[in-house]
Amino acid sequence: MIDTREAAEKCAELSGALWAVRDRLERLAYCVEVQRALVETGRATWVARAAQEVELALEQVRGTELGRAVDTVPAATVLGLDPQASLSQIAALAPAPWDDLLAEHRSALLEVTRDLTESAAANRDLLAAGAQAVEDVLARFSGPAPAGTYGPSGARRTDATSRLFDQST
Repeated sequence: MIDTREAAEKCAELSGALWAVRDRLERLAYCVEVQRALVETGRATWVARAAQEVELALEQVRGTELGRAVDTVPAATVLGLDPQASLSQIAALAPAPWDDLLAEHRSALLEVTRDLTESAAANRDLLAAGAQAVEDVLARFSGPAPAGTYGPSGARRTDATSRLFDQST
């Protein structure tokens, strides 16, 4: 039998941790958007600083996520669930109003995570295109870069030993 009062208490603690995670994820999303704006507008002098801000925000998300994981175990346990239960499982058994609030947290977290994934992918594409453009400009002044190949991940690799012709003789 579920102790409704204790369950409500543990769900409130979990909700507080989820608010903190959401706040940190929104901060990370802001940092990623700033980074993208700097890259798109060609403000290269600030891109490194923006990357540092993204890394700091990521560290904060990791720390906050650890706190959320710690608060999830008591909430799941008091509801008779496995300590590794998902947020949707906890929300399904949580007493009102925590059931709706935890479900809302889950929806909001899924949305911000999806948006972050899309923004991060767009940033990677922009940064890769920018790096290629820099290589192209430098090649105009210093001659072409050594021939490159592609590695298993699809990233370009420069292999000083690969040549079109044997230059050893």
